Amino acid sequence: MVRRREYAPQDFAWTQWNAEQIRAMVPEILARKKERYAAIKAIPDGERTFENTIYAIESAHDAVRFQINAIHFLMNVSPDKAVRETAQEAIETLEKEFVDVEYDEGMYRAVRAYADKQAPLEGADKKLFDDMFRDYRRMGFELAPEKQEKLKENLKKIAELSNRFSTNINKWQDHIAVTRHELDGLPERYISGLKKDENENYKVTLAYPDIGPFMKHAHNAAKRKELLEKEYQKGGAENTRILKEVLLLRDENAKLLGYGNHADFQTEVRMAKNAETVAGFLDDLTKNLKEGVQKELAELRDIKRKITGDKESEVENYDVPYLSERLRQERFSVDSEKVREYFPFEIVKQGMFSIYEKLFSVKFERMSGIPAWHEDVEAYGVSDANGSITGYFMLDLYPRENKYGHAAVFDVMAGRKTSYAGEEYVSPLACMVANFPKPNAEHPSLLSHREVDTFFHEFGHVVHDVLTAAPYASQSGTSVARDFVEAPSQMLENWVWHKETLVLLSGHYLNHKEKMPDELLSNLIKTKKHMIAYDTMRQLVFGLLDLSLHTTKVMGEPNLIYHELVREYNGVTIPKESIFPAGFGHMMGYDAGYYGYMWSLVYAADMFTRFEKEGLLNPKTGMEYRQWILEKGSSMEEMDLVRGFLSREPNSEAFLKEIGIRK
Repeated sequence: MVRRREYAPQDFAWTQWNAEQIRAMVPEILARKKERYAAIKAIPDGERTFENTIYAIESAHDAVRFQINAIHFLMNVSPDKAVRETAQEAIETLEKEFVDVEYDEGMYRAVRAYADKQAPLEGADKKLFDDMFRDYRRMGFELAPEKQEKLKENLKKIAELSNRFSTNINKWQDHIAVTRHELDGLPERYISGLKKDENENYKVTLAYPDIGPFMKHAHNAAKRKELLEKEYQKGGAENTRILKEVLLLRDENAKLLGYGNHADFQTEVRMAKNAETVAGFLDDLTKNLKEGVQKELAELRDIKRKITGDKESEVENYDVPYLSERLRQERFSVDSEKVREYFPFEIVKQGMFSIYEKLFSVKFERMSGIPAWHEDVEAYGVSDANGSITGYFMLDLYPRENKYGHAAVFDVMAGRKTSYAGEEYVSPLACMVANFPKPNAEHPSLLSHREVDTFFHEFGHVVHDVLTAAPYASQSGTSVARDFVEAPSQMLENWVWHKETLVLLSGHYLNHKEKMPDELLSNLIKTKKHMIAYDTMRQLVFGLLDLSLHTTKVMGEPNLIYHELVREYNGVTIPKESIFPAGFGHMMGYDAGYYGYMWSLVYAADMFTRFEKEGLLNPKTGMEYRQWILEKGSSMEEMDLVRGFLSREPNSEAFLKEIGIRK
């Protein structure tokens, strides 16, 4: 068995890097990569082997991967403005410079020379070679020199613009001012956590712990409208300009490489394989969901007319979360604030840990004396049943200014063999970032059921990263096809919708032994399909927006496209001045890939059928899931992973039942 590295406090020194250290690393990183590449190019073609060429290229990436990942992570979470800004500059410089480093004809010739030997390969080695050779082709080495130069120039611009786009979103600060009366409908716990302005009015910000509950519970429609309109301005006019420029550059590059559009280029390396397949997938679902969306909107309209007494009123975009919550309470007698009382953060965390530990036969142990970028951060070691270390993770779960605004997992240290022979394995380190309510002197951190779901989902990405056994970093953990990466975590979300496991996740904040009453628990579970058609369609609209922007000739008007999609498929209108795409961070990282959220749900639902049949806490099934889905990463084709776990061909039956299309 390959030994895994154990980390000591000094191995976390990167969390304390300052601006000067980060700045000094940039030339070092570039020099190290160039040195590795020079050695590979110097090998005579007749002496080329998998180890000294293909593995050597992979290893050259490994030599700089950790530093780049850590700098990128600190750019998103550091409380130090100088660190964030220097990290952003460093990433922009590295991404620009690496275009020239990677677009090296000599490296392509080295890979080509090895390919010409047609040496027999199998398993992860074959997958690594096939993917690498394909990627070099996609880099345009068969293009004329002037076209390849244009491709490189565009990629540098895209890298710079993408970082600016993301930073603009992270830095965006806005709020509405409300009086105590205008907070009617919100619980005291929420109100006490709000800051006040100089006029003693309460400030409701765009951070999820503020905007989420406010849009659901605030009775004041005018203030909901005001807050949502500010949310629709996130990123600002600059991000609209950046997005338009990036879309044009992506399209130009795709056409230079011989693809019809950027979506075709991106999906070639994903499960879908082409944009036409994605368009068909989205079109089929939207057609089948339209009737359900209309029915649910009619129900929201009826409850609005009942509440307001206005028999002519219609549902506005800022009404949907509020009316949905009112309908949910009326239909299922589920008070969201009462539900929160049974989900104190620490109980949820420990319950979640115990479920994951039992499922995957591991143990999570809090580490002390570990340096971190902020005092709220916790560090954990993950070990197997025999006590041997598997990996590490860190949690940064409360909101603060200038921190990454959503929930995500960053793989700072990718698991991998330290040499081709594989005498030692680098233990992976994943960092989870979220923005759950922070406890204060008066109130503990109480999670909504949706936040429990988010916690469970994101932690699924953590275990995907830290339980990897893939031999190569480019194949480890969540380094799978973009339209499959959500599937393992989506599958695990099912655990927050079953009584057996919800009991483990809950305990009243005043008495942790007091579990959620059976009636409330049963009603909560029944809400799973509440507004399922509308919520699914909302995700499909994001996917359609993303696909449209990367396939059509109207790329220059992302805001107009979004307005039309929302009106056509969600049945509501948004303000003409809305610039939602400017604040839609996925446009940079998930470009032409947002459909993957729904695509991967098909496989997630199918994989869950085994746990449904064999037991939610069945360690045997859990271990098979770990071995087939979590450990292998992308060392095999994703479809083969699912086939292996299910012992049959995957199908969409479970997914279609879940969203109400099939009975």
